[in-house]
Amino acid sequence: MSRWRIGLPAGALAVVVLTWFSAGPVPVANTASGNGIKQFGIADVPGRATALFPGATGNRWIRLANAENFPILVQTVTAAVGKPVDSRGRTVAACPASSVRVDALAAPITVPGSGTADVALTTHMLPGTPDACRSLTFPLTYTGTAVKP
Repeated sequence: MSRWRIGLPAGALAVVVLTWFSAGPVPVANTASGNGIKQFGIADVPGRATALFPGATGNRWIRLANAENFPILVQTVTAAVGKPVDSRGRTVAACPASSVRVDALAAPITVPGSGTADVALTTHMLPGTPDACRSLTFPLTYTGTAVKP
């Protein structure tokens, strides 16, 4: 059983705008395993934005991509929320990144060989989030693990 781990560096962010939320692309990342370099991509699904407001819960749809010609079982996906930025890309100190929380992948999912699978991660904007967070972009950095079943 091969095991892979993926991490997208800070420069390879999935951007989620919260009207809290709107999507942007994430490149496929390379990961090393005992069997050589593998590609296992995690990206936001275009057109599946999540509108959040203080106290709200929604879904952040992501697409898992498998470049291998055999299926993989994605066991974990997590998202770290970065410092929110305005429309010009400037950080907004009055809005803490901790205002948004993204739950981990709820259950493992099989991604077909040379295929993709879409899955939702539950997102939360905490009650009492300051007004300074309105209409900002909250960058997400995804990490995950997968195995060859």
